[in-house]
Amino acid sequence: MTSNMPSLPPSHARTRPRGRGWLILAAVGMVIGVSVAGWFVLRTPIQVDARVRVAANVTDTFARAPRGVRIRVRVVNTTVTQGLAKRATFALRDYGFDVVDFEGDAALHRASTLIVTHTDRVDWANRIRRALGTGTIESHPDSSRLVDLTVFIADDWKSSTQPFRP
Repeated sequence: MTSNMPSLPPSHARTRPRGRGWLILAAVGMVIGVSVAGWFVLRTPIQVDARVRVAANVTDTFARAPRGVRIRVRVVNTTVTQGLAKRATFALRDYGFDVVDFEGDAALHRASTLIVTHTDRVDWANRIRRALGTGTIESHPDSSRLVDLTVFIADDWKSSTQPFRP
């Protein structure tokens, strides 16, 4: 007796879900694309503007604060340009100096940057002069001061044109 019923597929036959191959291929393509883009970015040299005036390299050991020594500095902006004390603070901190105070006082207007040492440590003042790229040094010992050096930023100091931290 035969019936006209359709036969069932064999139980060992497997069916593949559709669309999964394209998903895997797309993921592999994205990984390759990101890898190639990253290689191009890392391979391209960073362009530095040659007009940027840098007083001394940040790794210059004669411009940096000595290791293990805390040199407390106060920065005063004596120009009419706002923000120079803060920019000088960032610059000096990059060289390892501990700038504990900064302010602006245009009434003290000076033509040239002055570095005053209150502890008779002229070698520290020379390091700051090298870090800033300018400045004259004077010694005014004062044991009651809370800082070792005071830097009076004047019109002769040119800050970096590169942006500092946000």
